[in-house]
Amino acid sequence: MPSTKKPIRVGIIGLSPGGGWAPVSHLPYLQESSKYTITAVCNSTLESGNKAIEQYDLPTAAKAYDSVESMCDSDTVDLVVCVVVVFSHYKLVKPAIERGKDVYVEWPLCGTTEEAKELAQLASEKGVRTIIGFQGRVGHVHSTLREILNSGRIGRVLATHIVGSSTTPETGNRIDKRYLYFKERDAEGASGQVTLTIYMGHTMDFLASLLGQPRTVSARLQTTWPYVSILDGDKVLETNVKKTADDYASLHGVTDRDVPYTYVLRGGDAFQEGEGLIWDIIGEKGQIRVTGATIMFNIGADNYKVQLKNYATGKVETVSLHEKLSLPLFAQNVGMMYERFADGEVVPTFEDAVRRHEFLNAVFESNEDSGSVQTSTFGKWEPLSGQQ
Repeated sequence: MPSTKKPIRVGIIGLSPGGGWAPVSHLPYLQESSKYTITAVCNSTLESGNKAIEQYDLPTAAKAYDSVESMCDSDTVDLVVCVVVVFSHYKLVKPAIERGKDVYVEWPLCGTTEEAKELAQLASEKGVRTIIGFQGRVGHVHSTLREILNSGRIGRVLATHIVGSSTTPETGNRIDKRYLYFKERDAEGASGQVTLTIYMGHTMDFLASLLGQPRTVSARLQTTWPYVSILDGDKVLETNVKKTADDYASLHGVTDRDVPYTYVLRGGDAFQEGEGLIWDIIGEKGQIRVTGATIMFNIGADNYKVQLKNYATGKVETVSLHEKLSLPLFAQNVGMMYERFADGEVVPTFEDAVRRHEFLNAVFESNEDSGSVQTSTFGKWEPLSGQQ
C-alpha cells in the first residue's frame, strides 16, 4: 500500500547555480524521492535562488529567499539543509533552530567547538531533530564492516591502522579558486585548521563509530606542499602561492574499547589512481582489510573492497558489500542519510559533531605541545536529552 505520509518539505541553503557540493550530492536523491520535496532555496540573493530553481528544474512550488529568517517564517519548510562553507554555518543554522526547524548541516558543524556546543544545546531545548553530514557512517561499506565485527569472525579487535590519501587536489599542490581557504592554516576565526578538520573529522568519525571513541591522541601535523597553484577549472591563475595549512596528519592513541589506533592522512593524489586507502582491523581470530580509491568514506569510491582473513585456515575471502543506493557516487551516502532520517532511524546528530570537534581540539593541542592528550580534555561533552 502506498505511503500516505506527507513528504518532508526541504529548504536548501547554498544551492548554487554555479555548481558545488549540493547539486552533485543532495539533489540526485531529493529530486527522485517521494519522501521529500524541495520547497525553498536560500541563497545570498533572490536572483541566485531563482536561477538555481530554474537551472535544476525544481518543483514549481519552490520559492527563492535571501535570508534564512524569511524562509523559515514562511511555514513551507520542515527541514533546513545547510550546504555552504563552514564559516557561515553558525549564523545561518541558528535562526532555523530558533524557529523550530529540523536541520541537516554538512560537516564541520561550526567554525569553533563553542559554536557547535551552542547549536547542539539550542536544538535540544527546541526539540528539533538534527543531522550532521557524517554520511560515510550510513553507507554500505560501514554497514558491511559492522556486520563482520558483530559476527565475531575476527574475535576481539586488538588494533587498527588506517593509511590513505585524500585524493583531492585541494589538499595537494593545486587549489581551485572556489576553495582558496584550503591554503590557510588560520581562516576567518575558525579554531584548529578547516582543511584537516574536514578530512580528519570524516574518517575518524567512521573509525570511531565502529571501534570506539578515541580516549587518547598523539598527533603530528605538517605542510608537505608549502607552495601551490591556484586554478579556475583547468586554467592556472597563479603559481608558487604560499600555503600555510597542514596537509599531512599522523595520529595514534587508544579508543574507549581499548583498541590502539593509528591514522595517517596525506594530501594530494594516491601513488596510483584507485589506491588511496589501506585499512587493517586486526583481531584475535582474523583480520579485515579495506582498500579503495580514497580514505574519505563520506565521498566514497567505486572500487572499495573488503577482505577477511581467517588465521586458523589462512584463507582470505572477499566479502560482498551491502547494497547501495542506485545514485551517482557522491549522492549514495547522502541519499542513505535522507532515507534513514525520513524513516525515523538513527542518524549522526549535532551531538556527534560536538564529540568530533572536541577530539580535533585535542589533535591540534597535541600537535602544538608534542604530547599525548587524554580524555579529560576532550571527553567532557555528554549526550543531551531528546536525541539518540
